[in-house]
Amino acid sequence: MSELFPAAPSRFQEIGESLRELYLADPRPWLVGFSGGKDSTMLASLIFDAVLSVPAEARQKEIAILCTDTRVEIPAIVEMIEAGLGRMRKFSQDNGLNIEVQLLRPPAEESFWVNIIGRGYPPPNRTFRWCTQRLKIDPVNRFVEQRMGQWGEAILHLGARRAESASRAQTLGERPTRNGLTRHPDLPRVWVSNPIQFLSTEEVWAYLLQHPNPWGGDNRALFKLYSQAGGGECPIQIVTSTPACGNWNSAWRRILPPLFPVKCADGPN
Repeated sequence: MSELFPAAPSRFQEIGESLRELYLADPRPWLVGFSGGKDSTMLASLIFDAVLSVPAEARQKEIAILCTDTRVEIPAIVEMIEAGLGRMRKFSQDNGLNIEVQLLRPPAEESFWVNIIGRGYPPPNRTFRWCTQRLKIDPVNRFVEQRMGQWGEAILHLGARRAESASRAQTLGERPTRNGLTRHPDLPRVWVSNPIQFLSTEEVWAYLLQHPNPWGGDNRALFKLYSQAGGGECPIQIVTSTPACGNWNSAWRRILPPLFPVKCADGPN
């Protein structure tokens, strides 16, 4: 695969070096969106490698890997993600990386089925995606707001890429940047970084299949999952205007089509 993408290794190295430089030069804590999908897995791998490249005594930055469990994902995906998060957590502890791993969930009273059955909400549709706010945005916002009381400001790393769609490219291109960061539209003390935004899908897979995850394991099972489902993923959603992506819950939609006229968890990769 490296012969097909001869420029890719240098691009990966540039991204890694830029993350390392930001780690050392900027004292603000980091938040990292993670779903277990291809883009967020590559991003997390680059983050771990950047921290590993820093001398042990300098690994002082607080970093939080954030993953949201909507409780409507298919069990196989939930098991894969939770196992990966557990390996990340252990690897960070064993190597003194100061990276915490958070699996966020909506409270029971805001769950998908409580709203559908208990409150009589209509199934999510193209004009009323109530589940995006309640299942994806709100759990992350609560976590971020709690930490902002301690941190002041933070940098949020996301795995969004321009090659995903024309609307994604437009959204990323329109946002003003300062030192490569964009201010979050809804969380004024959070700055957003998109380290892999210029990579193609082929380059992402080239990286994932050639580089074992720092926390252990390769990504062949992930590749197989994508090849079977033909979809993407939505790690965390904290911007209501972000274009749609992914279909992690496509299996449930095949089982219960009346309840899933559109994807529930739309957000950035």
